[in-house]
Amino acid sequence: MYVSLHAQAVSRLQLVADHPQKSFPEQVPAGDFSGITPIGPNLYAVVDDKRGDGFYVFRIDFDAAGDILSVRNLGFRGDSLPGRDAEGIVYFPPQKTVFISGEQDNRVLEYHLNGCPAQREIIMPELFKNAVPNRGLEALAYNEHTQLFWTTTERPLPGDSAHVLCCFNHDFQLVKRVAYAMDAPTAEAAEGNHVHGVSEMTALADGSLLVLEREAFIPEEKFGAWANCKLYHFSPDAEAPKHLVHEWKTDISLFHQDFANYEGMCLGPRLADGSQVILLVADSQHRYMGVLSDWFKMLVVRNVEDKQQ
Repeated sequence: MYVSLHAQAVSRLQLVADHPQKSFPEQVPAGDFSGITPIGPNLYAVVDDKRGDGFYVFRIDFDAAGDILSVRNLGFRGDSLPGRDAEGIVYFPPQKTVFISGEQDNRVLEYHLNGCPAQREIIMPELFKNAVPNRGLEALAYNEHTQLFWTTTERPLPGDSAHVLCCFNHDFQLVKRVAYAMDAPTAEAAEGNHVHGVSEMTALADGSLLVLEREAFIPEEKFGAWANCKLYHFSPDAEAPKHLVHEWKTDISLFHQDFANYEGMCLGPRLADGSQVILLVADSQHRYMGVLSDWFKMLVVRNVEDKQQ
């Protein structure tokens, strides 16, 4: 059953800074980056949905304002197994392992930090076997304070008008489901590739979620392509659970070539004033035809209390 919503005081997130996206082509390999998670001081595990089974480790340094200073690739960790179309990754502190969601098999599996499978997995409901091909398990989130995992598909399951956000405990058992309604798409029907769905989630310590809604349109000739991202703060138990934190758009045009399909998101460092860095990474389709870039983006947010009636 879906959980019921009730009124309560909630903490809303407010945007403090939107730092310009950056790429590091000399330090970062061309990739199809689709998920990111912190695994240690300045260390982040990053999955690539076209690589083999495993993940990269990047060292990422920030300045005092939460802007990114540098990214350094420390190598790929994995084995010879075929890739699972990895989309989301989270660090699991109790075992010092990571969990990775795969869109090919719609499973969430555990891995050691050397990139090898750890033989455990989250027990997914049968309904996810009906996910639309290539629009299956995408987002994955975990928070060590709530000790809860969250996941959902990129698009709603067949027959559903809303996404089903599934929550799991430390025993990897389903504990609740929450309905999440995306905004309506803006793109008109046209020749090209149109993508509209939830590309990532991040779980926060108060039980709420950051949800990244991503809409992209890519014409056959690629010129005129655009991607629009909306970052929502979602509090499942609030009367008005969905609150827009920030929205931004990138494109390929005469004046811009900053198109960025953001698929990975995680918490970065907490700054001296208590504000929180949100780190995002884009899927460049292996720097398609030399036009796209492996973009990183940094947002800074802080909590403001909102009393709901």
